[in-house]
Amino acid sequence: MPVQPESLERETVYSLLADRVREYLLCHLSTVDRTTVPDAAERLAVWSRETSELCVRERDGIAIQLVHNHLPRLAEHDVVVYDRSSDAVATGPNFADLEPYVDPLEPPRV
Repeated sequence: MPVQPESLERETVYSLLADRVREYLLCHLSTVDRTTVPDAAERLAVWSRETSELCVRERDGIAIQLVHNHLPRLAEHDVVVYDRSSDAVATGPNFADLEPYVDPLEPPRV
């Protein structure tokens, strides 16, 4: 029988939600369940600018942040499942611990 991940502690939840990029990523995942790094980076770049104009430099910067910082941190706590070889990102077993804090987020309209 597989071991179930433990629920996240309150401090961990607050820490994971403390960054705007992670917050936007979790908001995006609450609506799609699964994405890729390039798709998420593009969506997050648009949201961070609050406009539909996409800056390639911003998108690439966000993708680098996702791969080297945010996704490993979220994966460490089983909030997301990240497959580095395919750039696939999906909600993980502990995503539900953050979902009550993510649902009320309203991404900027584009």
